[in-house]
Amino acid sequence: MKKKIFIFTDLDGSLLHRETFNFNIIKSFIKKCHSSGIFIIPNSSKTKIEIENFLEKLGLELPFIVENGSAIYNLYLLDRSFPKEKILSRSKEDLLKIFNENFHDTLKAKIKLLEKMPTKEVAEILGQPLDGIRQAMDRHYTHPFIFNGSESEKLSLIEKALRIGINIQEGDRLLSLGDNLNKSKAMLDVLSYFNRDDIVTIGIGDNKNDIEMLDSSDFPCLIRNNNFNFEGLSNKNYIFSEKEAPLGWQEVVELVLEKIETSG
Repeated sequence: MKKKIFIFTDLDGSLLHRETFNFNIIKSFIKKCHSSGIFIIPNSSKTKIEIENFLEKLGLELPFIVENGSAIYNLYLLDRSFPKEKILSRSKEDLLKIFNENFHDTLKAKIKLLEKMPTKEVAEILGQPLDGIRQAMDRHYTHPFIFNGSESEKLSLIEKALRIGINIQEGDRLLSLGDNLNKSKAMLDVLSYFNRDDIVTIGIGDNKNDIEMLDSSDFPCLIRNNNFNFEGLSNKNYIFSEKEAPLGWQEVVELVLEKIETSG
Protein backbone atom coordinates (compact mmCIF):
# COMPACT_ATOMS: atom_id res chain seq x y z
CA MET A 1 0.00 0.00 0.00
CA LYS A 2 1.28 3.44 -0.89
CA LYS A 3 2.17 5.49 2.16
CA LYS A 4 0.44 8.78 2.96
CA ILE A 5 2.73 11.81 2.80
CA PHE A 6 2.39 14.49 5.47
CA ILE A 7 4.20 17.83 5.21
CA PHE A 8 4.42 19.72 8.51
CA THR A 9 5.66 23.16 7.64
CA ASP A 10 6.67 26.36 9.35
CA LEU A 11 5.45 29.49 7.54
CA ASP A 12 7.54 32.66 8.07
CA GLY A 13 10.92 32.21 6.39
CA SER A 14 10.09 28.64 5.32
CA LEU A 15 7.08 28.82 3.03
CA LEU A 16 6.57 32.59 3.21
CA HIS A 17 9.23 35.09 2.14
CA ARG A 18 11.14 36.29 5.21
CA GLU A 19 10.49 40.01 4.62
CA THR A 20 7.44 40.30 2.36
CA PHE A 21 5.58 37.15 3.56
CA ASN A 22 4.69 36.51 -0.09
CA PHE A 23 4.37 33.00 -1.53
CA ASN A 24 2.63 33.60 -4.88
CA ILE A 25 5.52 32.16 -6.88
CA ILE A 26 4.95 28.67 -5.36
CA LYS A 27 1.18 28.86 -4.89
CA SER A 28 0.41 26.61 -7.85
CA PHE A 29 3.02 24.08 -6.68
CA ILE A 30 1.46 23.91 -3.19
CA LYS A 31 -1.96 23.32 -4.75
CA LYS A 32 -0.52 20.64 -7.02
CA CYS A 33 0.91 18.83 -3.98
CA HIS A 34 -2.43 19.05 -2.21
CA SER A 35 -4.41 17.81 -5.21
CA SER A 36 -2.05 14.85 -5.54
CA GLY A 37 -3.07 13.65 -2.08
CA ILE A 38 -0.25 15.07 0.03
CA PHE A 39 -1.41 16.33 3.43
CA ILE A 40 0.00 19.81 4.11
CA ILE A 41 -0.22 20.99 7.72
CA PRO A 42 1.08 24.48 8.61
CA ASN A 43 2.80 24.29 12.02
CA SER A 44 3.67 27.83 13.03
CA SER A 45 4.12 30.35 15.81
CA LYS A 46 1.44 32.37 14.02
CA THR A 47 -2.02 32.89 15.51
CA LYS A 48 -5.21 31.16 14.40
CA ILE A 49 -6.49 34.21 12.53
CA GLU A 50 -3.13 34.73 10.81
CA ILE A 51 -3.09 31.17 9.49
CA GLU A 52 -6.74 31.38 8.45
CA ASN A 53 -5.81 34.51 6.49
CA PHE A 54 -2.90 32.65 4.85
CA LEU A 55 -5.19 29.74 3.89
CA GLU A 56 -7.71 32.15 2.40
CA LYS A 57 -4.96 33.60 0.19
CA LEU A 58 -3.83 30.08 -0.70
CA GLY A 59 -7.39 29.04 -1.51
CA LEU A 60 -7.27 25.77 0.45
CA GLU A 61 -8.78 24.35 3.61
CA LEU A 62 -6.06 22.62 5.62
CA PRO A 63 -5.50 21.37 9.16
CA PHE A 64 -3.08 23.64 11.03
CA ILE A 65 -1.18 24.09 14.29
CA VAL A 66 -0.87 27.49 15.97
CA GLU A 67 1.34 29.33 18.46
CA ASN A 68 4.24 26.86 18.61
CA GLY A 69 2.16 23.74 19.17
CA SER A 70 -0.51 25.25 21.44
CA ALA A 71 -3.60 24.15 19.52
CA ILE A 72 -4.61 22.13 16.47
CA TYR A 73 -7.46 23.10 14.12
CA ASN A 74 -9.35 21.43 11.26
CA LEU A 75 -8.28 17.87 12.07
CA TYR A 76 -11.69 16.78 10.80
CA LEU A 77 -10.47 17.56 7.26
CA LEU A 78 -8.27 14.46 7.56
CA ASP A 79 -11.15 12.32 8.80
CA ARG A 80 -14.68 13.45 9.67
CA SER A 81 -14.47 11.58 12.99
CA PHE A 82 -11.56 13.76 14.12
CA PRO A 83 -12.17 16.96 16.15
CA LYS A 84 -12.45 20.42 14.62
CA GLU A 85 -10.16 21.82 17.30
CA LYS A 86 -7.88 20.41 19.96
CA ILE A 87 -6.44 22.74 22.59
CA LEU A 88 -3.15 21.49 24.05
CA SER A 89 -2.09 24.57 26.04
CA ARG A 90 -3.16 26.27 29.22
CA SER A 91 -4.28 29.89 28.88
CA LYS A 92 -1.66 32.56 28.38
CA GLU A 93 -2.86 34.25 31.59
CA ASP A 94 -2.12 31.11 33.63
CA LEU A 95 1.30 30.76 32.01
CA LEU A 96 2.26 34.38 32.67
CA LYS A 97 1.20 33.97 36.30
CA ILE A 98 3.52 30.94 36.66
CA PHE A 99 6.32 32.92 35.04
CA ASN A 100 5.87 35.96 37.28
CA GLU A 101 5.77 33.83 40.43
CA ASN A 102 9.01 32.01 39.63
CA PHE A 103 11.36 34.58 38.13
CA HIS A 104 13.20 37.38 39.91
CA ASP A 105 12.27 41.00 39.18
CA THR A 106 15.78 41.81 37.94
CA LEU A 107 15.45 39.23 35.17
CA LYS A 108 11.84 40.14 34.38
CA ALA A 109 12.96 43.76 33.95
CA LYS A 110 14.97 42.64 30.91
CA ILE A 111 11.86 41.29 29.18
CA LYS A 112 9.63 43.46 26.99
CA LEU A 113 6.32 41.78 26.22
CA LEU A 114 5.05 42.79 22.78
CA GLU A 115 1.51 43.08 24.15
CA LYS A 116 2.72 45.95 26.38
CA MET A 117 4.43 47.83 23.56
CA PRO A 118 3.01 50.51 21.20
CA THR A 119 1.52 49.07 18.00
CA LYS A 120 3.95 50.97 15.77
CA GLU A 121 6.95 49.51 17.63
CA VAL A 122 5.49 45.99 17.37
CA ALA A 123 5.01 46.50 13.62
CA GLU A 124 8.68 47.42 13.23
CA ILE A 125 9.83 44.38 15.22
CA LEU A 126 7.59 41.95 13.32
CA GLY A 127 8.27 43.58 9.96
CA GLN A 128 4.55 43.76 9.27
CA PRO A 129 2.23 46.60 8.26
CA LEU A 130 0.10 48.11 11.01
CA ASP A 131 -3.07 46.43 9.75
CA GLY A 132 -1.50 43.01 10.29
CA ILE A 133 -0.54 43.58 13.92
CA ARG A 134 -4.02 42.96 15.31
CA GLN A 135 -3.98 39.46 13.85
CA ALA A 136 -0.41 38.79 14.99
CA MET A 137 -1.23 39.81 18.56
CA ASP A 138 -4.54 37.94 18.78
CA ARG A 139 -2.86 35.31 20.97
CA HIS A 140 -4.54 32.91 23.37
CA TYR A 141 -1.57 30.78 24.50
CA THR A 142 1.76 32.56 24.04
CA HIS A 143 3.52 35.80 24.98
CA PRO A 144 6.13 36.95 22.41
CA PHE A 145 8.83 39.16 23.91
CA ILE A 146 12.17 40.90 23.42
CA PHE A 147 14.93 39.92 25.84
CA ASN A 148 17.56 42.54 26.63
CA GLY A 149 19.85 40.33 28.72
CA SER A 150 23.04 38.44 27.91
CA GLU A 151 23.27 35.14 26.07
CA SER A 152 23.98 33.28 29.31
CA GLU A 153 20.97 34.93 30.98
CA LYS A 154 18.81 33.92 28.04
CA LEU A 155 19.93 30.29 28.29
CA SER A 156 19.30 30.35 32.04
CA LEU A 157 15.83 31.78 31.40
CA ILE A 158 15.01 28.99 28.94
CA GLU A 159 16.36 26.24 31.20
CA LYS A 160 14.48 27.44 34.29
CA ALA A 161 11.24 27.76 32.31
CA LEU A 162 11.44 24.09 31.39
CA ARG A 163 12.12 23.12 35.02
CA ILE A 164 8.90 24.80 36.18
CA GLY A 165 6.76 23.29 33.41
CA ILE A 166 6.57 26.10 30.87
CA ASN A 167 8.60 26.78 27.73
CA ILE A 168 10.45 29.69 26.16
CA GLN A 169 11.15 29.23 22.47
CA GLU A 170 13.39 31.24 20.20
CA GLY A 171 12.38 32.25 16.70
CA ASP A 172 13.91 34.52 14.07
CA ARG A 173 12.81 37.82 15.57
CA LEU A 174 11.59 37.06 19.10
CA LEU A 175 11.37 34.74 22.07
CA SER A 176 8.01 33.39 23.11
CA LEU A 177 6.67 32.27 26.49
CA GLY A 178 4.23 29.38 26.30
CA ASP A 179 3.22 26.05 27.78
CA ASN A 180 5.51 23.02 27.92
CA LEU A 181 4.78 22.32 24.26
CA ASN A 182 6.46 22.69 20.90
CA LYS A 183 5.80 22.08 17.24
CA SER A 184 7.01 18.49 17.51
CA LYS A 185 4.58 17.55 20.31
CA ALA A 186 1.64 18.93 18.34
CA MET A 187 2.82 17.18 15.18
CA LEU A 188 3.05 13.85 17.04
CA ASP A 189 -0.43 14.45 18.44
CA VAL A 190 -1.78 14.71 14.88
CA LEU A 191 0.09 11.57 13.84
CA SER A 192 -1.28 9.64 16.84
CA TYR A 193 -4.57 9.37 14.93
CA PHE A 194 -2.83 7.25 12.29
CA ASN A 195 -0.71 4.14 11.96
CA ARG A 196 2.81 5.54 11.65
CA ASP A 197 3.84 2.61 9.45
CA ASP A 198 1.47 3.96 6.79
CA ILE A 199 2.92 7.48 6.82
CA VAL A 200 5.96 9.38 5.56
CA THR A 201 6.57 12.74 7.22
CA ILE A 202 8.35 15.78 5.81
CA GLY A 203 9.23 18.55 8.25
CA ILE A 204 10.11 22.00 6.92
CA GLY A 205 11.51 24.87 8.98
CA ASP A 206 14.20 27.51 9.16
CA ASN A 207 14.92 28.26 12.81
CA LYS A 208 15.51 27.03 16.37
CA ASN A 209 11.84 26.60 17.23
CA ASP A 210 11.48 24.18 14.28
CA ILE A 211 14.28 21.77 15.22
CA GLU A 212 12.24 19.37 17.40
CA MET A 213 9.64 19.10 14.65
CA LEU A 214 12.29 18.40 12.04
CA ASP A 215 13.99 15.81 14.23
CA SER A 216 10.63 14.01 14.58
CA SER A 217 10.24 13.87 10.78
CA ASP A 218 11.35 11.20 8.32
CA PHE A 219 12.68 13.91 6.01
CA PRO A 220 13.82 17.01 7.96
CA CYS A 221 14.29 20.03 5.70
CA LEU A 222 15.93 23.33 6.60
CA ILE A 223 15.25 26.37 4.45
CA ARG A 224 18.17 28.71 3.92
CA ASN A 225 18.26 31.34 6.66
CA ASN A 226 21.30 33.59 6.84
CA ASN A 227 20.33 34.63 10.39
CA PHE A 228 20.48 31.10 11.83
CA ASN A 229 23.66 29.11 12.41
CA PHE A 230 22.95 25.51 11.38
CA GLU A 231 26.30 24.22 12.68
CA GLY A 232 26.21 21.69 15.50
CA LEU A 233 22.78 20.31 14.72
CA SER A 234 22.52 16.71 15.92
CA ASN A 235 20.57 15.30 12.98
CA LYS A 236 22.93 14.63 10.09
CA ASN A 237 20.08 13.76 7.72
CA TYR A 238 18.90 17.32 7.20
CA ILE A 239 18.08 18.39 3.67
CA PHE A 240 19.20 21.99 3.14
CA SER A 241 17.75 24.30 0.53
CA GLU A 242 20.03 26.47 -1.56
CA LYS A 243 17.28 29.05 -2.01
CA GLU A 244 15.47 31.10 0.59
CA ALA A 245 11.70 31.00 1.07
CA PRO A 246 9.43 30.66 -0.73
CA LEU A 247 11.38 28.97 -3.55
CA GLY A 248 13.42 27.00 -1.01
CA TRP A 249 10.19 25.33 0.13
CA GLN A 250 9.44 24.04 -3.36
CA GLU A 251 13.09 23.03 -3.76
CA VAL A 252 13.16 20.72 -0.72
CA VAL A 253 9.71 19.27 -1.34
CA GLU A 254 10.68 18.32 -4.89
CA LEU A 255 13.91 16.75 -3.62
CA VAL A 256 12.09 14.69 -0.99
CA LEU A 257 9.31 13.57 -3.33
CA GLU A 258 11.96 12.38 -5.76
CA LYS A 259 13.66 10.44 -2.93
CA ILE A 260 10.36 8.86 -1.93
CA GLU A 261 9.57 7.96 -5.54
CA THR A 262 12.93 6.31 -6.18
CA SER A 263 12.93 4.41 -2.88
CA GLY A 264 9.36 3.17 -3.13
